Amino acid sequence: MFWYNPTTRTMERVPAPGFDAQAIGMLSGHPESDKYIEEYRDWRQALGIAEALQLTGDTFRAIHLGEEPPPRRS
Repeated sequence: MFWYNPTTRTMERVPAPGFDAQAIGMLSGHPESDKYIEEYRDWRQALGIAEALQLTGDTFRAIHLGEEPPPRRS
């Protein structure tokens, strides 16, 4: 999986997590982790683990760059 890791603010290629706990672990360990995890959980309500994690990264990449985050799906 290729994604933007908001905890390191870098693009990286990593194995896709198979469980929510793994995805949450990838978002943990940063002072803003609570925001990242909340965003992941919001996306996860409608999407699979990898897609929710990628969109969480996309959201915070946009925020970090001062751009509009991706729109929410209904």
